[in-house]
Amino acid sequence: MYYRIYALEDQWYSPSAQYFKVRADGKRFILRYDQADDEWTLQSAYDGAELFARSSVRMITIDAALVRAAEKVIETCEHCNPEGAVIPFDAVLDRVTGSDPSVTDYILESPAKCPNCRRDFLEKTLVEPA
Repeated sequence: MYYRIYALEDQWYSPSAQYFKVRADGKRFILRYDQADDEWTLQSAYDGAELFARSSVRMITIDAALVRAAEKVIETCEHCNPEGAVIPFDAVLDRVTGSDPSVTDYILESPAKCPNCRRDFLEKTLVEPA
């Protein structure tokens, strides 16, 4: 599927990539460009209109070191503990980063791993805190 990008709304950098918030065919997307690998990826967790309806939302890129720190304060994820995992991982990131959850959303540079089942997961995956 192809979309014609007609607006670049925002751009920011992390140590390993550039991120672009774009508007295309009436939708908004966040794209990640890895210059070292010359690779573009869609950050699919953020292709919903509800995220961009909030004008004051602050996007924070979470590097691998911070992901590992956040993994240390959880026990399980929704994949290995569907009944016990009740909070989204981004709530753990709010605690670890000290960010205000009402105005902050995250993009992980690399997926987090459940300390119990070792499965990859992203910001909105439900987890059980330690």
